[in-house]
Amino acid sequence: MVIRDCGLIHEPRPSRYDPGRRLDVDVTGVCPALPGRASLEIEKFVGGGFAGQVYKIKLLQIDCPQGAIPGLEPGRSYAVKIIRPPSRFSLAFRNALYWIAFQGDFSAQVNRAAARSGALWQKLIRRGGRIAFGAESSLVDIYATFFDPELGSFAEINEWVEGRTWRYEIDDRLFGRSRRSRAPGEGSGTGESGSPEYMAKRHFMAGLVGLMHEMGAPELARQYEWWTLKSQPNALKRMDAGPGPEEGLTAIDFRAGLALLLFLPMSPADFRLIVRGLRRGHLVQFDRGDLGKLDGFIKSHEGEFKDLAPALEELHHVEADYRASLPDITHHGARVFTDRSLRRSVRAGYVDGWRRRGLTDERGAERLRASTLAFILFLLAGIIPFLGRLGRRLWGDARFAGHVGRMLKSPRYFLRTLKAGRAESLTEWHRKGRAGDERALRLVGRPIRFFLQSMLLAWWFPAKWHRFLAEPSYAWTRIKEAVVSTVRLIIDPSYREEWLMDQVHQGRAEGMLTPAEEARIIEHIKDPFIQKYLKCVAVHACTLPVTQVVAVIVAAYVVIRYGETWQQGMLYATGILAFFQATPISPGSIVRGSFVFYLMIRERNVRNYWLAALISFWHYVGYLAFPIQMVSHYPALARFMGGRWATRVVHIVPVFGERGALLEHWVFDLFFNLPITLRRILSGRKTGNHL
Repeated sequence: MVIRDCGLIHEPRPSRYDPGRRLDVDVTGVCPALPGRASLEIEKFVGGGFAGQVYKIKLLQIDCPQGAIPGLEPGRSYAVKIIRPPSRFSLAFRNALYWIAFQGDFSAQVNRAAARSGALWQKLIRRGGRIAFGAESSLVDIYATFFDPELGSFAEINEWVEGRTWRYEIDDRLFGRSRRSRAPGEGSGTGESGSPEYMAKRHFMAGLVGLMHEMGAPELARQYEWWTLKSQPNALKRMDAGPGPEEGLTAIDFRAGLALLLFLPMSPADFRLIVRGLRRGHLVQFDRGDLGKLDGFIKSHEGEFKDLAPALEELHHVEADYRASLPDITHHGARVFTDRSLRRSVRAGYVDGWRRRGLTDERGAERLRASTLAFILFLLAGIIPFLGRLGRRLWGDARFAGHVGRMLKSPRYFLRTLKAGRAESLTEWHRKGRAGDERALRLVGRPIRFFLQSMLLAWWFPAKWHRFLAEPSYAWTRIKEAVVSTVRLIIDPSYREEWLMDQVHQGRAEGMLTPAEEARIIEHIKDPFIQKYLKCVAVHACTLPVTQVVAVIVAAYVVIRYGETWQQGMLYATGILAFFQATPISPGSIVRGSFVFYLMIRERNVRNYWLAALISFWHYVGYLAFPIQMVSHYPALARFMGGRWATRVVHIVPVFGERGALLEHWVFDLFFNLPITLRRILSGRKTGNHL
């Protein structure tokens, strides 16, 4: 609203949409490729990565003059993926890698043929899923594609899958997991495997990779290679599926995000994939398929693909157009200099990309198509950092040129432009939790304060710390809530029960607990063992700041006592703070361990505390002491609380800390399943039946 009220000739392009936003777009069905006009309403922002941003939307209405698009029905919810990352850093990094690989703009975002190619591959591979897995529902359906002019990107409408990544499972036979059968249902009984869902998902993803290789899509299979460490969230277990570990597993993502360069592997699996690519003669890998192999697969299963013949035919056409729109020297070599038709198609691909990215308007695009000299100069201007993009937009987009001209002539218009820019930045701050409603609105009209916060806080601190330091009311509320909540957990039984019930209900909604497990925990919520456990968790929470406080006191003393210069003092302080964070046993963990020993002595009860006592003394891991101790009494609750801790800890890791990715499960195994495995070994038990 603030941006619109500024009355600018050219408004800043948003990075993403908020719930409630309505989109009116021209859509094209995947198969058959029928046109239509659809109205979509954003229900929620699901998330975003290098490949794009995902929304849950409701289809309000659709008009298809040439016939209905199969699967699109007004009133239903769908998943929309817009092939443009919401993060500017992710967008720049993704596009840079793609340019190095193919010497052009990210095609799936700005090239219609590339957008259609990805959708058609998905449709055909989904049908292959019927052959490999017995049901097409093992792969998400795709219905239509469209171009979103506001974000400057192509997008796709997919089936909405209500699902979860995985449920953390208690496994006291961790060392034997790699030797268990990966086939669903085999070795997944009690005492045989404590990780049936984990193994079923791994088997499903391996089968999907095999299917894609068989159908001629080895580079798309990278989305499901287990050892990329971040492919696991691409497969969900449907919430309405049966209880079997293999039931309802569904592949939901077929869009590659980052190009795989020969010299830049980004995961353990990439080393193997690079070698495989070299064997196929591919120096870079992204989404190239083998249409000959696909044709052979479809021919051998002709009856299954009869109704998708138009999709296969279109795929042959758009694949050729897509590949011919890029210089792609690793595949075309120097042909772009010797082949006039290739040069013409590459030029058309560049101009269409610039038009859709907003670097030029339609009139400017026509000039670039008509004049070779203008095209070359426009292309070379992109090499100049920062100024090159500005120069291109001034040259190619008349509205933007008029906007800049007005800024130079009118100080008021210039100030309104700055205000609109602040409003867009503050919208992002609000989305990320850097600012509350009132502060965000205030800062729109306070440019100096906004600038200072940008320089001193936004660039250096995470979102919550930024808001904590900049909003005293927010900081006081958070401190008060933390203190009051912790004290009430210790002294108020009714509050403990309410807190645990909220956690359990949330775990059930996320799929981390089954309805039966939820009911059992609630049924025994007044159990003295659970009440004692919650008290201990609260006391452990009280020890959270101990290490930080001691570290700051010691650092301050050393700086005052031994720091002869400011630089030397800061060096000492940094070293001391880093030491306290890295040490395996900290002041806070000593307090935690001492508290558990106090309980053992006071209650004269070693059996119910010995494992917690050992774990409590370890830094970071100590917070899992009581969940691990209570495994034998309430395994579901223990597993759930341990899983919640693992997810919160690992999400601070960039890229690989994604929710549902392998690193998350490794953390849970390391800090939860490993201790109980060692406990089983030390106690001499041979199976996990006691759980």
